[in-house]
Amino acid sequence: MLSASLSLAPLAALALLLAPAPDRERERDRPSHRKAFSYDFEMDAVSGALAAPSPGMGATPGGAQDIQYFRDRVKNGEIPHPNTFTPEGLFSEHDLPLAAGRACDQLLCTAGEATAATLLAQPEVQYLAQLGFSSGLDPRTFRRAPLNLVAVIDKSGSMSGQPLELVRESLYRVLDQLGPDDRLSIVLYGDRAHVHLSPTPARDKAAISARIAAIESAGSTAMEEGLRVGYELARTSARGFKGTTRVMLFTDERPNVGATDARSFMGMARDASRGGIGLTTVGVGVQFGAELATAISSVRGGNLFFFPDAARMTKVFREDFDTMVTELAHELKLEVKPAAGLKIAGVYGIPGKAIEWAPGGAIRLAVETIFLSRKKGAIYVAFAPADPHLPAPRVAAERPIGQVGLAYLEAAGAQPRTSAVDLVYKTGSTASVGLVRGARLVDQATALAGAAALHHEKNDQEGAYQLVHALAGLYRQDRDPELADERTLVFALERTLAKLSGHAGEPAPQPRPVDRVSGLPLAH
Repeated sequence: MLSASLSLAPLAALALLLAPAPDRERERDRPSHRKAFSYDFEMDAVSGALAAPSPGMGATPGGAQDIQYFRDRVKNGEIPHPNTFTPEGLFSEHDLPLAAGRACDQLLCTAGEATAATLLAQPEVQYLAQLGFSSGLDPRTFRRAPLNLVAVIDKSGSMSGQPLELVRESLYRVLDQLGPDDRLSIVLYGDRAHVHLSPTPARDKAAISARIAAIESAGSTAMEEGLRVGYELARTSARGFKGTTRVMLFTDERPNVGATDARSFMGMARDASRGGIGLTTVGVGVQFGAELATAISSVRGGNLFFFPDAARMTKVFREDFDTMVTELAHELKLEVKPAAGLKIAGVYGIPGKAIEWAPGGAIRLAVETIFLSRKKGAIYVAFAPADPHLPAPRVAAERPIGQVGLAYLEAAGAQPRTSAVDLVYKTGSTASVGLVRGARLVDQATALAGAAALHHEKNDQEGAYQLVHALAGLYRQDRDPELADERTLVFALERTLAKLSGHAGEPAPQPRPVDRVSGLPLAH
């Protein structure tokens, strides 16, 4: 049975089969015009040179790009609902590199790896595989395309005070990241929507700053009207603009993602995405649940961020603004095939809820957009024995436990690409850092979702505590500095559940050495 992170609903967009995987030897020997390049996204062209010593950039699926709301609620002593975070949001906060066999020399590169693993919430799992994403773009020379940005701002009464102050500060930080070839416009909505700042070259920072300062809170929340005005402005201002056009929605409300007519939130987003206008949603002080992230990620060009405070917002805009508005690939279609004797038990990091079974126990799924990133992104696949009454087949080192076929379109020029990636088995110490780190994060994502469900849906405080307590035990052994925030999160949730279940005051268990990948205690 697949993990609850994905359902088994048919996916109409995957009715067409993936293109046949290319012959590896022919693909390896085929000359590549991208072996040295620096790609400027305002042009469908290749120029410059990629210096070999410089590490390439990363890539990550669209949808939720963090779990900051979940973190914020745990910090405040709450047990957030399981629909307030997604695995892909958790993964997107971390660098998950694989040791690829050769340097990435294309806009989007993929690599695969697998190892033995045990998941607290899914004891049937025996192996975990990673499909890793990276880009050959040189971070030292990368320049995004000129940006025509339309900021759509919720100024309703609920935004009064800290939320609107955070939005204004966000706009100032966005302005810091805009260059002379960019331009910014602002649409405000409360009871009604109107253009607060017409498209203005970003070099006119004084005029833009004055209009940002003049934003005041008032009215109810006419979000659909605000987006309609924003998208209309985006379409008209895009004419003749040599670059990309994007809408950025700032709000503390949950949009109505259920309606899909042309005037609804998602209907307008889908229509605009067909015209090349993407949507970044920025949440401030709102319960952005996984259902919203899932809905946005189902639209080409959609991603979502949550800012609990100015410090987080400033860091993200300073470090990631150029990549969060840069789409790398579209219509990524995947087919994952398990090796003989294994079955797929879970897929983690795919934005969306739909998945389709294929012959031979394979699955097909799709990701609408892959964004450029400073971090290496990932999707993880769990494998279990095909027959639960038999042990999992022993896999020899450097042999695949499965294969992934991919097909996608490069965002610049819509160049079609296909490839096949083997999920090669690595023993303990030879596994890449992305897989080792990812195994812990998958364990965290599934355990936290399971514990939150036990708390909210079954009122089982003891079961929720024991699951998080076991996860905390693994984190007490983990010294990966990249996972410091995860230790803080898990320990805080453990303390809250200890109070609710009557375990408060119990001494923490003494650390025991554990295997770096599986998390299992080592024998004395």
